[in-house]
Amino acid sequence: MTCAEAVALFNAQLRANPAAPRPPFRTETVDQIRESKMLDRAFDQAQMDLGLVTPAEMQRINSAFPPVDHSVAHRLSRYEQYV
Repeated sequence: MTCAEAVALFNAQLRANPAAPRPPFRTETVDQIRESKMLDRAFDQAQMDLGLVTPAEMQRINSAFPPVDHSVAHRLSRYEQYV
């Protein structure tokens, strides 16, 4: 299955049921990992195509780290110890 075919399949599934689960992640062989990652990307793309999530929400969902608040990220937490 190509990524385009997977996106089309997930688009159809998500149109029928917006709460459809993600495809299972299989990690037994390198080929299964590659296919699982491709299916995850296709599922994410299908959700964005249908407007179920925004790109920013998708980034937050898939991110391993919480978002950075850039308005305070440059500040030192205990400035007095560095003076």
